[in-house]
Order: sequence, then structure tokens, then C-alpha cells
Amino acid sequence: MQRSKIIGINFSANRRRGNRFVLYVLAVLAFVPIASSLHASDKNLSFILRGTYTTSSRIFGNPDASTEEQRAQFSQLDGITGGGITLRYRWPGEQFFFTLSVDLLSQVQERNQFLSFSPSRRLPVTEGLRLVPVEIGMHTYIPIGSESMRLSMGGGIGMYAGERILRVAGVEAAMQNNPVRFGIHVSSGVEYRVLPGVWLHGEMKFRDPEFRAVSRFTQERTVFEGTTITFPQNEFSSRVNVNGMAFSFGVAVELL
Repeated sequence: MQRSKIIGINFSANRRRGNRFVLYVLAVLAFVPIASSLHASDKNLSFILRGTYTTSSRIFGNPDASTEEQRAQFSQLDGITGGGITLRYRWPGEQFFFTLSVDLLSQVQERNQFLSFSPSRRLPVTEGLRLVPVEIGMHTYIPIGSESMRLSMGGGIGMYAGERILRVAGVEAAMQNNPVRFGIHVSSGVEYRVLPGVWLHGEMKFRDPEFRAVSRFTQERTVFEGTTITFPQNEFSSRVNVNGMAFSFGVAVELL
């Protein structure tokens, strides 16, 4: 009964995310006829170099636990930083454009945590994640009557390759799998022209990638502060959910 309940909760959450994405896409499509009628004077090919900041993520350490309460326990990982590049192609004579972007996100945190290894005691833990989003999207400029500023909105699909980082008392829990997941994203952007063909770029993006990591400690024992710590040698799973808003800031340069 508990398993069925969890499946139902996940299905409802996915359906809500899908409904929000559909509404967002419909809003974008509503702007296309208006935006397409505007005179397009900018170049069609450009690239964007940017830094990124994702507000939060969650790491669920017991996704296969027998109780819902244990499965719901997570550690919070905030302030994920990174960088990326976007190639952008605007359809000639129109105000909608396509994007291909690649990012690298990474964050770790350190803390002391009580762990039930042998013997049970507080140990230094380094925990974090890496995420590589590869996304394609379609966007349109929103008419605002300005030649020095432009707004855009859109969305698309993405492929997300993830890695959980975990070290306990200096011993690494190495990944045993290479998780790759697919999902959707929606975004809004603003740009301000500073030079001919050069724009300051800002973007707010919502994505919700999630992946399961299978890890295993690389050593059976280590000595910490004069005590021999024994690590379990079986594989263990965790679930990583990067659920925060993603903000990016950078420079867009028009090429052709």
C-alpha cells in the first residue's frame, strides 16, 4: 500500500509540472504571431557565455527505505554555481529563435554528522553534486517597442547527466552508475544592448531534473583520530533532485 501511495504522489507531481509547461508553451505561441510581424533587423546567429546560480537542491539518502518518513528525509544543498554556453539561431525574418545550451553545475558542502558505521560516531562528511544539462529550446521575443532592450520567453527539453559527490572521513563513495535523465524546462530572458551586436544577458529558468545515484565506498577501513572506521562495502542508492530556480547572467554576441 505504501508503494502504491508513493507512485501516485510522483505521478501527480509529474502531471502538475506537465500542465504548467503546457500552459507556458501556449502563452509563448500566443506571442508568436505578434512578434513575427515585427521588423527583424538583428543577426540570426549568436552565442551566449554566462555564469549560473541555482537556488537549491535536495539529496534523499534513503530512497528505498521501508517507511515514507525515512524516504522523505533529505539534506539541503543550496547555492549551486556553474557556467555555460548557448548557441542561438533566429529564424530569418522572424522573432522566434532556437537554442542549444550546455551547462556545468557543481556544489559541495562539509559538515560533521553522526553515522552508524563501526564504531558509531560523528565523522566529517563532504557531500555535493555535479550536473551537466544539455538543453534545446524554442523561444520568442516579446514586443516592447525598444531597440536597446528585448525580452524573451520559451521552453524546451533537456538531457541531464548527474553525479553525487560523497566522502566520509576522507574515503570516497564512488559512483557505480552513470545516470542520465530527460526533462522539460521553461525560461524568461532579458537583454540590454551595450554595443552593436553585444548584449548583456540575463535569464531565469525553471527545470526539475532528478536522478538516482548508486555508490560504493572505495575503502573498507580508515583510521580517523586514532580510531579505525569500518565502511560498509555494499552498494547504496540516493536520489538527487535539483529543484531550485536557475539564474544566469552573461554576454550575448551576435555573429552572422
